[in-house]
Amino acid sequence: MRSPRQNASGPKLPRAKSLVAAPMATFNGWLTVAGRRVEVANWVGSQNHNWGSRHTDHYAWGQVAGFDTHPESFLEVATARLKFGPFWTPPMTPIVLRHRGREIRLNHLRQTLRARARVAYFDWSFVSETADLRIEGRITAAKETFVGLRYYNPPGGIKHCLNSKLATCEVTLTEKGPGATATPEHLSTAHRAAFEILTDDARHGLPLAV
Repeated sequence: MRSPRQNASGPKLPRAKSLVAAPMATFNGWLTVAGRRVEVANWVGSQNHNWGSRHTDHYAWGQVAGFDTHPESFLEVATARLKFGPFWTPPMTPIVLRHRGREIRLNHLRQTLRARARVAYFDWSFVSETADLRIEGRITAAKETFVGLRYYNPPGGIKHCLNSKLATCEVTLTEKGPGATATPEHLSTAHRAAFEILTDDARHGLPLAV
């Protein structure tokens, strides 16, 4: 969720960092899936980069590169917790919404801690609010649309990564500042949202690919 202009150096915390270098990238080419060639022509997505000395202990992550209702809008959101010894931090929920030529950043540490979120495996809801605006959303996906992967942690062990690229996302943006309209704006997509969960908990019931 950092700006493309920021470099990969930075503070030691968090140990895992992310960068969205191209929020609304266009892809062309082809893929081969199970022996079948799939042409890729002007597919809209994003270019992302993750790095760090260890994976985040637990997170839900979501991204929409173009909503069905607002094709030019881009959302990235996460709810994460870190573990220090036997202690867990409270959930932190950073949100960045690029919408109608604006970049709405609700990703400062204090704001992420004020945000509220509920992650129930394949159903995730979140809300973050300031004096000027409120963003509320929900990302869901059917269990069978997820792929389970083994994420090897640099310090050792593995994490369970559950990833779907067919999730549903509903977002409501409410402006509250001076001159704001009283009508909330709704953004939605039926199956264009990315939804990923990283966990140590194996009760999700999905097999993990090598």
